[in-house]
Amino acid sequence: MLAALSLPAWAASAPDDLTEHLAACNVCHGARGEGATGSEYYPHLAGKPAGYLLRQLRAFRDGGRNYPQMGWLMRNMDDAYLQAIAEHFAALPPRTRVPDAPVRTVQPALAERARALIEHGDAARGLPACAACHGADLAGLEPAVPALVGLPEEYLVAQLGGWRTGVRRAQQPDCMADIARKLEPAEIRALAGWLSAQEHTEPHRPAAAGSLLPPLACAGLPHAQQVQP
Repeated sequence: MLAALSLPAWAASAPDDLTEHLAACNVCHGARGEGATGSEYYPHLAGKPAGYLLRQLRAFRDGGRNYPQMGWLMRNMDDAYLQAIAEHFAALPPRTRVPDAPVRTVQPALAERARALIEHGDAARGLPACAACHGADLAGLEPAVPALVGLPEEYLVAQLGGWRTGVRRAQQPDCMADIARKLEPAEIRALAGWLSAQEHTEPHRPAAAGSLLPPLACAGLPHAQQVQP
């Protein structure tokens, strides 16, 4: 079964019951990491950078992210186990959005504001464009920046809200926390609504590592410690 998952050689050290844990993942995130049918919260995992997925799994295990179900599932897994799971989902083809999840219509003015923040940011407030780090097509950046399009609206609201309030945190410099604290609640809702309604483009794979130089320092991206002038 592990061979069928096409796991890399280093994953052989992971316990042979990995598929049982993948089955647990599938309950909420879908059989191919596409997000559970009808869910308005659980994100799709398929096609996201393995480095990003591994970082999140570690955060759930070690307390950097707080979601009881995920913390419970991760609590006894070592890094080899988590890396095997991350590589499995990263290798799957991405889906556009959570199947059958309703998409709320964003008011035109708010949708335009969201698009402006995503494409251009707001220099006067120190807000970089989302596309500057997540890519022009918002497909993410290897090894640790995820795609944004097609994620459930409520999931995006929860994550941005968590960064804004300190519930979700990362190593310093925590670039997403810095950005989220500068966003107004209405902007967070508009961004989440706009992103949740967007289609993936082909081939919609994360950009190659180092191909984008993010405009601010971020602990999750070693090459972003030296930012653009």
